[in-house]
Amino acid sequence: TKISTIKKTLQLRNIGQEPSLKSMLCKIGHEMVLLHDLLNKMETEVQQQEKLKNLLKELQKSAERDQNEAQHLRENVPPHLPKATQSCITGLTAKCEEQTKVAELERAKKPTKESRLIKEAPLITAEEFESVPA
Repeated sequence: TKISTIKKTLQLRNIGQEPSLKSMLCKIGHEMVLLHDLLNKMETEVQQQEKLKNLLKELQKSAERDQNEAQHLRENVPPHLPKATQSCITGLTAKCEEQTKVAELERAKKPTKESRLIKEAPLITAEEFESVPA
């Protein structure tokens, strides 16, 4: 095997010295450099994809834990808490919608706030209060 490797090396050296094949070897060398750059870019992209995959796995595990916890809470509601009825649930959603509408209206009305005048009444004593007829 060592002899065959030496023979191949000598043949390549002889080929490299021929002017007609020299330009082809230069092109091959240039293409190898380009392939090496592409390979490096591909490796960095694969590393980024692996990091993203790991982050997504962590996110999925977190979501599954949250879902399991929510399911457990839903199935194990303490007996002293009242059960939610359908009318209660629809009422809550309606209240939420009304509250958001009211909040939006209040935000819209804030710039046109009117000042109200409060009438002042003179202070009276307890004797004056008792003398007022019922």
